[in-house]
This record gives sequence, structure tokens and C-alpha cells, in this order.
Amino acid sequence: MKSNNLAFNKIEIEEIEIGMSVSYSQTITDKDIKQFAEISGDYNPIHLDEEYAKKSRFKKRIAHGMMTASYFSALFGTKIPGEGCVYTSQNLKFKKPVYIGDIVTAIVEVTNVDLSKRKVLFKTTCTVNDKIVTYGESELYVPIEFRKIMINDKNELLQYKEQIFELFSNCFSQDIDEDLWYWEYIENPNGNPIISLYFYDNKLVGHYSVIPIKLIMEKNKSILGALSMTTMVDISYRKYGIFIDQANEVYEKSIELGYKFVFGFPNKKSAPGFKKRLDWILEENLYVAKLTKNELLILSSQNNSDKIGFNSLDIDNLEWRLNKPNQKYIKNDKNILKQFNNEFDNEFDIVFDSDNYSSLDSDKKYNILLDRDLDKFIDKKEFDYIFGYRLFDDNLKNINFKKDLILSDVF
Repeated sequence: MKSNNLAFNKIEIEEIEIGMSVSYSQTITDKDIKQFAEISGDYNPIHLDEEYAKKSRFKKRIAHGMMTASYFSALFGTKIPGEGCVYTSQNLKFKKPVYIGDIVTAIVEVTNVDLSKRKVLFKTTCTVNDKIVTYGESELYVPIEFRKIMINDKNELLQYKEQIFELFSNCFSQDIDEDLWYWEYIENPNGNPIISLYFYDNKLVGHYSVIPIKLIMEKNKSILGALSMTTMVDISYRKYGIFIDQANEVYEKSIELGYKFVFGFPNKKSAPGFKKRLDWILEENLYVAKLTKNELLILSSQNNSDKIGFNSLDIDNLEWRLNKPNQKYIKNDKNILKQFNNEFDNEFDIVFDSDNYSSLDSDKKYNILLDRDLDKFIDKKEFDYIFGYRLFDDNLKNINFKKDLILSDVF
């Protein structure tokens, strides 16, 4: 295929074939040469000084070699691959001089297409009167483009439920718990989720979301936090930085809606990415320990009055939280416990810690989230825990969080 007047300005990489070519012609003018000299900073008199050029072997002024080569860029950016492509390499040889008045025809021809790396190789040629003046090879990268949807409405989210469930199955090799999903996103009384969806063609390939959680800070001031939820990227698209782009877009929307911070409990595999690429602050010195009542009683009381924690005073927030599907929660004085199956009925998670354990049963075991500063119980550790957050409001930069399992036990 060869055309000087293509009707399109972009070709999808999947449609590019070896042998495809396009061309572009332009007459070299004195004005062109002078403007290129200004842009490039190349004021070599062979291009600009008639008297100097007469004494050279060319006998008259010649165009900059890179000016003719720049016509390749015009073809790449507007014809093939077209809009959005990135020039990654070019080698050149200049065979003949180009003079004012010459009509230069630039031709690019596809020689190889690498779909996996999204790279296209070209033979590049410039001719004058059908004689080659410049030739070489180039490489172009064709970025993948996704259709992006930002959702902040529960009813709109339901339209994409099946595609989200399918992506979950592909990412985790298991079906999503539909009741849990409805509880997290649809039944949440604290507001609408914020969800970024990326599609390639009609396939959902990326998902990142936060849900609103009501928290409380000093003087019983209510504050809304954005809880980071499960990240999902189709395995074939994980090399394109989708997660980082989606997360930042969700955070921008969160700021727009008045959220003060995003928080979550990333696992060890994902935590470095949150810290390095999303500017999260990580607290990696946490662990869950299994303690008896007597051991709990010797814990030093924590000062939580100046910390942001789960808002258990908000009735709707608490009722929703304790209605998580397939879980049983028990209020014990001001503590909230999660009960296990009958097989483990002597063991509980303390999901909300009041620092007062006097009403707990002495014959039970309790899993509680601790800081490593309490190293007296490190031998009781069951597993490590990571808490992280990113502040959107600098006024909170000195704030601390009351880390309870009730904040993390949502998935």
C-alpha cells in the first residue's frame, strides 16, 4: 500500500502489516531552511550563506540533512502508526545533498511488527527525482490506549457487575463472593464507591476502587476515609502500568469529593508498589498475636484520643460493618469480637479494641493487632501485618491512626 493522501491518521497496531507504506512530499524553501536553523541552532553557513556555499563542493546552499529526516516523523505521527506513537530509534545515512527548490518525498515502509512489545520497524527513505538522498531504519512504540470509565454511583456500577466478576475470576482463579461484593459496594451506607475501570476494546482489563468508611478523630469529629480495595489487572495487560494510573485517577477523584486520605492494608507483595509509586506511608511494624485474657490485661493502655479510628458511634456505619456476610460479630462491653466456626469457638479476633479487657472470658484466646513496640508478645505472633495510607490534606500530616482489624477485615 502506498498513498500520499491517506484518509486516516491512526492505524491500530493489530492492523499494521509488513509492506504497508505511506509517503509525504514537500518543496524545500529558503524560509524552511532558515526556520530549521532557528529551531535546531545549526547556523552552519553551508545552509545559510550563499557566498560561502559557492566556494564549497556543493556550489550552492543545501538543506539540513535532519530537516529531510524530520519528514519521517510527520508520517509516523499523522499517518502510520499515527496519533500517540513514540519514536524510539532512527539510524540515517545521507547520500546526496538537497537544494532549495527540490521536492523531497519521504517514504516509510513497515518491515516488522512486534505485537508483544508493541513495536513497529520501518525502512525510511527520502528521494528527490526518484533518487535516494536519505535512508535508514526506525523503530516506533505504539502505546496501548484504554477506554476509561470512572464510576461514583452504585446504580452505574451494577451495569458492569458481570464484567467485574469475570475479571476477578481471571485474576484470582476463583469466583467472587457476590454477597460480599454487594455488601462492600452497594449496601455501604457511607456513600458511593469510587471505581476506575479500564477497557481494551470491550474487555475489562483493569479495576481499582475505594469505598467510603466513616472514621472518628479527636473530640468525636467524624471524618470520611477512602478504603483501598482489591486491585485487579488482567494478566495480559500488567506491563502497562494500569494499576498506578488507575489509582492516581481514583485519588484525584477522591480529593475532588472531599476525602482527606486513602488507607488500606496492602500485602507484602503489593506494599512496595504503594510506597514507591503511589507515595503511601507504610507502617510495617505490625503483627497479629494470639493472647490470653491475662496477657491482654498487662497491655499498657493506649492513648487513642488523638488518633483516627473506626467510627463505632455512627449507628449506620457500625450496623453495616457488623453485617458482613458469613461472619459473626459479638459486642463485648466496648470491644467487638469476631467469632470463628464451632471448631475454633475458643478463639476470637478482637476487631475493635477498647483497651479494656476485663469483661473477656478467661478461657478463650484472642487475636489482636499489635505494634512491634510491644515486643514482649513477639513470641505470640501469628503473622505480620502492614498498614498504609496517603494523606490528601496536609493538616493531617501529624495524625496517627488507631489500627484495628475492623478496618482491614472487609475483603
